[in-house]
Amino acid sequence: MKKSLIALAALAATASFAQSSVTIYGLVDIGYGTHKTTGPSAASIKSSGVMDGAHAGSRIGFRGVEDLGSGLKAEFVVEQGISPTNDEMFGVRSGFAGHQVDGFSSAGSAAALSGAAGAYVQGTNRQSFLGISGNAGTVRVGYQYTNLYELSTLAGYHIGSEGVQGGDKAHTYGAAAAGGTRANAITYISPSFSGVTLRLQYGSGSAGRQEYEASSANTASGLSVDKNVRTSVMAKYDNGPLSAAVAYTQNNVTQSARAANFVGIGAYGASLPATSTAISNTAERQGKLTQLGASYDFNVAKLGFTYNDGQSGGSTTSTDNTKYKAHNLSVSVPFGAVVPFASIGKAKSTNQTTGALTEDYKQQQIGVRYNMSKRTVAYVMNGTTKNEAAGATYNKDTKTVVGMAHSF
Repeated sequence: MKKSLIALAALAATASFAQSSVTIYGLVDIGYGTHKTTGPSAASIKSSGVMDGAHAGSRIGFRGVEDLGSGLKAEFVVEQGISPTNDEMFGVRSGFAGHQVDGFSSAGSAAALSGAAGAYVQGTNRQSFLGISGNAGTVRVGYQYTNLYELSTLAGYHIGSEGVQGGDKAHTYGAAAAGGTRANAITYISPSFSGVTLRLQYGSGSAGRQEYEASSANTASGLSVDKNVRTSVMAKYDNGPLSAAVAYTQNNVTQSARAANFVGIGAYGASLPATSTAISNTAERQGKLTQLGASYDFNVAKLGFTYNDGQSGGSTTSTDNTKYKAHNLSVSVPFGAVVPFASIGKAKSTNQTTGALTEDYKQQQIGVRYNMSKRTVAYVMNGTTKNEAAGATYNKDTKTVVGMAHSF
């Protein structure tokens, strides 16, 4: 009798665990590279050495799912970006555009060292959300990838690498004005209908904060009136070798006037760090971005294409609207485990009030990936991004990396 009870208890425990699971996953990408940024004059920045994130951003994550019965499942994802070549490791995440010099961040004095963008960012959260799924689709709530990022990067329409110049601009161009690649949001993902899947999102912008509104704008007490509402819809079609998607994102931002030394108020009345820039434009800014993406696998080659058309709706200091336009074409040609690829793109921004061309990027990238196994890839990549707009502080950025990435 006792043996029977023990066997039943063990069986019940096994069934319980079978209905709930937690997985640890991640990716480590390390290589040796050279990076040079030059300006219109003799000014230049050069760096070389061990670096990470050329193939993909290093990360560690936890995902779990629980069977709730009646066709419902609960899920969670917590994913943190890491920098395995930095002594901070979990405290920073490598920024692909900047020079990776250990000990420097994207703020302060590192801006002069790293050119237009810093080597590291302290925002290490890649995703952290809860969700529930069933026959009617999936609902997720929390900090998560935006539709903008799903189309530009995760859908596979950009075959090059974001971690090397030449593949770092056009496919995500206009993202900042549209609220960024990650944000707090409520996301609904529909079931597939004849190959078509819909993704609807509502939430805030890339800072990862909900709408915030205080009762007054008082720089002495640190109170202000800030609103950020972001809405997005994406439709994706998959049918054999063909995949195509369209996405529209609208990001409405309103901020109160304040000086550059404004100190905000955070949770439980704690003071937030002083802002680095003044805000003089208190009008609502409506950032918009329309994206198209597609890929087709011919077996002997795969083509990918992205197109972006958007606007800023103004800035923190001006009501001048900036128009964004970009396109990127990429191709890979597999020879067994060896996969050469190439990518070219263009991106322009224009001040709609003055007609001035504020950014004019031309980019190109080539590389070879060697799939050593399902989880390990070796690579060599080279790319260049040029900004040919008049007055650009740095107008040529070139990077070459040889490395290896392992996912687990």
